[in-house]
Amino acid sequence: MKAVVMRGYGAPNVLEYVQDAPRPQCAANQVVIAVEAASVNPLDCKTRSGELRLMLRRRFPLVLGNDVSGRVVKVGADVEGFAPGDEVFCMLDANARRACNGFAMSGSYAEYAVTRADTLCRKPQNLSHVEAAAVPLAALTAHQALVDRAKLREGQRILINGASGGVGSFAVQIAKALGAHVTAVCSARNVELVEGLGADRVIDYRETDFCEESRQYDVVYDVVSNRSFGECCGVLGPAGVYVQNVATLSSFAFPLVRPAAKLFGREKRLEHVWVTPSGEELAKVARLIEAGAVRPVVESVYPLDRAAQAHEAVESGGAAGKTVLRVA
Repeated sequence: MKAVVMRGYGAPNVLEYVQDAPRPQCAANQVVIAVEAASVNPLDCKTRSGELRLMLRRRFPLVLGNDVSGRVVKVGADVEGFAPGDEVFCMLDANARRACNGFAMSGSYAEYAVTRADTLCRKPQNLSHVEAAAVPLAALTAHQALVDRAKLREGQRILINGASGGVGSFAVQIAKALGAHVTAVCSARNVELVEGLGADRVIDYRETDFCEESRQYDVVYDVVSNRSFGECCGVLGPAGVYVQNVATLSSFAFPLVRPAAKLFGREKRLEHVWVTPSGEELAKVARLIEAGAVRPVVESVYPLDRAAQAHEAVESGGAAGKTVLRVA
């Protein structure tokens, strides 16, 4: 099959387009998907560069890619509810290679990918495969941050820092669907986009430092993780929750200051989200998409053989929404 292979860590040029990679096989609880489109996430770039090598042990050669939209072509003996021909999308199971006889070529930057059946969701009919590929990892991250970690409720006030990116754009829409009042932080060039996603108030971070404002929020979701919990404490309400995607030194220090916070009648909470694939949770997002409450924002589309250029675009920063690889 055609695939983009990396044989070691490095810059985007370590991504090699090949036409003779072996097709993945599936275990009893897995499916093989013919990939129509795959998205490029910052997680892919950090994995490629080796930044996460201590957290995510990888063997080579490796095919990157966590998001996929395509068609089921093979199901394992124990799989129920899906059959060849079904159009699906999902965040791939990162451990699929270990469940598949050590097979390492299981990412979505390829014509075929393998994953556990319980990560699958049927593709919303109102999305193309390119649009659907932009959804899983980013939308699941936002959903797990807001619903599972922050416990965001109707009527609460949330600030989303980094609102125009892949995760941030979904966070704005999911927060609005939950009935929250949304303040979004982004660059001036993306203000109109974020307003269109439903934000009640948009802050240009170059003009206003939200940490210096007097407004308070029930939740601060620091998608880009460029402000610490300590910096955001002043804008959190007495029982406010600060959520970030990336662990920092300040977050590890917080348990030491929590008792002091209690002395002043405050119980502010810090949470991290490390996204996990879930077909059941993705189905909740799919229902929001089909209802018109959530839509993916696709910044650019590249053919599979230009995956290196797609990585360069993602790493350049400032993009609105997602970057997608068209595979089929």
